[in-house]
Amino acid sequence: MKENYSAFTLAEGRPACTNTLETAKEVRSTSSLAILSRKGRGMRAAFTLAEVLITLAVIGIVAAMTLPGLIQNHNEKAWSTAKDLWEKKLTETVRRMNIDGVMTGHDTTEDFMNTFKNYMKVIKTCDNNDINKCYAPKVVRTGSESEPEEIQTSDLKTAENLGNDWGTNTMSFVVADGTTAIFAYNPNCAYADPIEDTGSQVSCLAYMVDVNGKKGPNKVTQDIALVGQIALSNCDNPIGDMCWSTDFQPTALDTTLEENQQYDPNLPYGSNYWAGAKKACSDMQMSLPTGAQLAQLASELYVNSSDGSEVTIGASEDKYNLKVKDEYKDNPPITLGYHYWSSEEGGTLNAHLRYFYTSDSFWLNHSKMTSYYRAVCISN
Repeated sequence: MKENYSAFTLAEGRPACTNTLETAKEVRSTSSLAILSRKGRGMRAAFTLAEVLITLAVIGIVAAMTLPGLIQNHNEKAWSTAKDLWEKKLTETVRRMNIDGVMTGHDTTEDFMNTFKNYMKVIKTCDNNDINKCYAPKVVRTGSESEPEEIQTSDLKTAENLGNDWGTNTMSFVVADGTTAIFAYNPNCAYADPIEDTGSQVSCLAYMVDVNGKKGPNKVTQDIALVGQIALSNCDNPIGDMCWSTDFQPTALDTTLEENQQYDPNLPYGSNYWAGAKKACSDMQMSLPTGAQLAQLASELYVNSSDGSEVTIGASEDKYNLKVKDEYKDNPPITLGYHYWSSEEGGTLNAHLRYFYTSDSFWLNHSKMTSYYRAVCISN
């Protein structure tokens, strides 16, 4: 086999030659070692799958711990900024209305809103019977003991529900930027003279504004600003000038015990249901209704079945051929088909009751020890 040689010049200038085949072998060998060396270094520098998974898990845990707080802080800053912008917008609107002489002199919230819409971009209004068409159905406020309290906004029907005895209704509306609000207007509103800056200013508006619209969290002090205060009645059934509780089945009271004798001093008995009804009402800071008050409730509940005319029922009067008013058919103020205790006794062993049925109502006297009669409480 014929060997191949190649000539080259040494660094010092002397000529030389070498076996090309042997040189090529050495080069290949050296190159292979270099590649293996590089591969070895690369393998030593890489992460294992377990290390990658552990790192990702740690990152996930840290993110889960920190992101909610960051998001909450961001939201609170956004809500605060939006509420500041709303206040500035409302202040400017009121200023312009006052300059034009149209801020005062309205008898109702509805009258005021008809003018207000000309100064702010209101895209929808809803009266106090349809508040939820413009405003979120529920909001949350912090109670007196820092416990969250859910409020049905459909209950905020009057200025009184926003903490002001102005005798006006509320309205809800939607602004073009998505802000929603519930407003009440004060007919006695007074504003300083815009030119001479004189005159006593009297509060004109009470409102609850949600800068986030119907989206959550719908919480007072977060996305909701409240000017006034939410003041709801605890009355389950307001009828006329009286408040009626939800009806209930009273628990018997042992009136042989000294602490219970105040509820029936005339009949010491181990199972006194009439006394139990009195105590239950007292615990609600209410009282059992008199016979006349139960009759008043019956007069409110029924009409004559023949012609639908109003009925007046006396304290001890029986009435037949009645029908429940249409407005109470689906939601009567008390459960029909039961006898209800009055606060009036009919002797030592008995007390008076009124029976409420779908077609009649009558008066009777029966034993205080009867377990299946019901009770309802009343207050102003």
